[in-house]
Amino acid sequence: MGSEWSTLPFKEVLCGGTRNGIYKKKEFHGSGVKIVNMGELFANPRLFSCPMKRVELTDSEKERFLLKPGDLLFARRSLVASGAGKCSIVMSADEPTTFESSIIRARPNRKVADGRFLYYLFSSPHGRHLLDTIRRQVAVAGITGTDLGQLEVPVPPLSDQHRVAETLGTLDDKIELNRQMNGTLEAMARAIFKAWFVDFEPVKAKAAGATSFRGMPQPVFDQLPNHFTDSELGPVPEGWERLPLAEVTEYLKRGISPKYIEKGGVCVINQRCIRDRWIDLAQSRRHNEELKSVEGRELHLLDVLVNSTGVGTLGRVAQVFNLSGKTIVDSHVTVVRADPKQIVPEVLGYDLSFRESEIEMLGHGSTGQTELSRTRLGELLVIKAPSDVQEAFARVVRDLNDKRVANWLEAQTLAALRDTLLPKLISGELRVPVAEAGSDGG
Repeated sequence: MGSEWSTLPFKEVLCGGTRNGIYKKKEFHGSGVKIVNMGELFANPRLFSCPMKRVELTDSEKERFLLKPGDLLFARRSLVASGAGKCSIVMSADEPTTFESSIIRARPNRKVADGRFLYYLFSSPHGRHLLDTIRRQVAVAGITGTDLGQLEVPVPPLSDQHRVAETLGTLDDKIELNRQMNGTLEAMARAIFKAWFVDFEPVKAKAAGATSFRGMPQPVFDQLPNHFTDSELGPVPEGWERLPLAEVTEYLKRGISPKYIEKGGVCVINQRCIRDRWIDLAQSRRHNEELKSVEGRELHLLDVLVNSTGVGTLGRVAQVFNLSGKTIVDSHVTVVRADPKQIVPEVLGYDLSFRESEIEMLGHGSTGQTELSRTRLGELLVIKAPSDVQEAFARVVRDLNDKRVANWLEAQTLAALRDTLLPKLISGELRVPVAEAGSDGG
């Protein structure tokens, strides 16, 4: 640690020590204040305002259990050993918010400690090591507030803490901004798809006498029909079809059961990688590429991945917008590759992304392990519009998707820089003024 940095028991830099979250019976759930559950804690290392469940609190409970910006939240227990002690920080709350009983709250004393510095401390290798020393394993892994409070933590001068927090926080702010921008870009693309291929707004507008439709090229609009015909899933524009997925794809297969290795090999995408219609490569693993099972199974750009096992996760969809090196999927994921003679890949990808709940319903099996066969998936009816309409849509969304990939790649670079700086700044090896000057020295 820095030469003038002292250490103190964690409880001595807090206001009122640690506190376990509140437990309320079922009848008190459904209305009231927002409540942070384990799902929000694990999904949001830096917790801003987001949708949450609700619980009713008394005035006394509000005084003791409401959260404030700067509060640290720790997972008190977890089925996965490494999850116990997971730390998040409350960045903002748009309304009164509490936290559930599986979470420990620690409120830093602002005269002694910057909550953001402490959050980065517990996110660093040193902080994770400290948490390892108090993690207990019985039926589930867990920590206690008492043990947490006894941990010896570095306490630099407050000005140093602020500078470290600002440096790392600026990187995280940009990463968060990129994430929000990507959410907006995806919403734009989905709105266009819904208007054209779900609600058929351009066709309805033409039927009502319109001579153009905003965002659709005029030659494409001019070729649209002005009335509908019946299909198995309701009316569709004349000349459009609903066809089984198997008829518009050239590849529809589950992945392999990989032989995992630590280094080298090929990237393997598993069901944990498919989240929010995006592929999180941080959850991927590596497979021995020398095995013949890899041949012919490499992913292509614009392949659509469908999570095909599990309960609650089955049916999740993501399209491959970016590849770096040879990549495959494991046996829990189905690869859907459009036949370009039948359907444009972007149209297929967005169509399936709108059908996640339908795809989930195609699964079968026990509640413990629901499976989706490629035969059942291949029976799903998808929309097939004339090629000029499909190509026009693809031209519009390709620019949006390219921007999403660029934002994601920049966020990956920023995250790597943050993770490199984090242990050095937290230990005092690298001082902020030097870091801001761009030096790699300590």
